[in-house]
Amino acid sequence: MLEESTPLFNLSRLSRLFSRKNFRKFWLNLHLALALTVGFEFVILGLTGSCNIFYYELNELFLPSLSVASQSQPRSLDGIMQTVKTAHPQRTGGWSMVLPGYQSDYVWVEYPKPEETKDELYGPLEVLVDPYSGKIVAEQFWGRTVISLIYEVHAALVTGKISAELGKIGFKVVCFFGVFLFVSCLSGLYLWWPRGGKFNNTLTIKAHACPQRFYFDLHKTIGFYSSALLLMIAFTGFAFGYKDTIKPLVNYFSAVKADHLKNPALKSTGLDLSPPISIAQAVVIADQVFPGAELRGIDTPDGKEGVYMIAKRQVGEAYRQRPRSKVWIDQYSGKVLAVQDPDKFTAGETFLNLLWSLHDGEVLGLPSRILWCIVGFAPLVLYITGILRWLQKRRAKRSVKLPG
Repeated sequence: MLEESTPLFNLSRLSRLFSRKNFRKFWLNLHLALALTVGFEFVILGLTGSCNIFYYELNELFLPSLSVASQSQPRSLDGIMQTVKTAHPQRTGGWSMVLPGYQSDYVWVEYPKPEETKDELYGPLEVLVDPYSGKIVAEQFWGRTVISLIYEVHAALVTGKISAELGKIGFKVVCFFGVFLFVSCLSGLYLWWPRGGKFNNTLTIKAHACPQRFYFDLHKTIGFYSSALLLMIAFTGFAFGYKDTIKPLVNYFSAVKADHLKNPALKSTGLDLSPPISIAQAVVIADQVFPGAELRGIDTPDGKEGVYMIAKRQVGEAYRQRPRSKVWIDQYSGKVLAVQDPDKFTAGETFLNLLWSLHDGEVLGLPSRILWCIVGFAPLVLYITGILRWLQKRRAKRSVKLPG
């Protein structure tokens, strides 16, 4: 039984617990703990992400020049596809074509599930074709070249090359690092915020400063200027692996279809009535659905019941390399089976559709890709300067404690 004079709550102690000093100390310790435990992973993801932004350009960097004659026209897509199929007669499933004109000069023809990488999470065969000569200039399996291996590190820490199941876990882990990065950025902004609102010396690096001050200034200025993009990259990265968590929240503000952005399960019919239509014919049919839109990609039918998928880019679409304006077509009758039109997305669907282009900088074209690439180096600078600053403070505390 408590005496009547005994207070139920010690208000002064509670006040001290939530004082500004202790609150700041909490965020400082959290910021430091994240840096020492997962900070190096932020560095790896940042550097590999910067490289991935220019995946197509880097893959084509050392390839021979295009065989463009003075008045030459690109080869037909049917001819290019036939060349690839002749080189790989054992691969009887559907192929995907990504056309040149944005990020790449060559036609990229991909076989999604080759026998050689069937046990991996993701391992398509990539065949690069000169669009003018129609010749194959390079072939590679995903994850078996330096550039694609860097991408694999970023996506799943190379676990996808071990097995599909382990790759799914690795992908989830990488995506969850977005939460840690998000909290690290928020805590850094709180610690950066100047007391009294005096911003004069918080956004610049002091000239001719000692190393200790230089590291501190570099850390806080780089952290501030990169924080907005890093927060967005962290959120979008998390969303890729945890869409089931994000969708209900988005759906609360704007309706999102359950099958949003998923390829519909469709089949071609009438295979005994007529021969398959060509790629050129399928493109003409898609042109009637999206007239004037730029042709960007084609998926050829996967087997006798497979369908064509034609991807086009409408004006204003954030996705340029692999846009969302899609038409699915029966490979025999040429009938349009389904259409995906980003212009008809709800606000919530549009937001989810933008996640990828916000993550890799494609949203505003080349300028934003360059900016995103530069920001990818920010975690490296923040990690090094943060560790150096932490070591300096540790040495200073030890020197104070030394006797004499």
